Amino acid sequence: MIKISRRILLAVTASLGVLIILYALVRHYTGIGLGEQAERYFMDIVIFAALGLFMYNRKLAADEKRAKEAAERESRNPPEETAADAPLSGEDLPHWERKEEGD
Repeated sequence: MIKISRRILLAVTASLGVLIILYALVRHYTGIGLGEQAERYFMDIVIFAALGLFMYNRKLAADEKRAKEAAERESRNPPEETAADAPLSGEDLPHWERKEEGD
């Protein structure tokens, strides 16, 4: 599966705008166009697709910002060593793992 980047979303949104402009130019200069009802559906689909892409782009931007802030927080504050992560001393080990002083 392809990962959709913000650059791809920008290109698709721009191409939808170009599509509207080209259709308007073709319709104006050649007189070839869709019917009134079909043209309305066409424009609605293009506009709602552009709005959906714009909203998805904002979601990706927010996710990237959150990930960047989390990475910065992690780099500034390294994880603290907890008691579970600390090496066990001789008294804390089970008796079969303890080393004798003579060993």
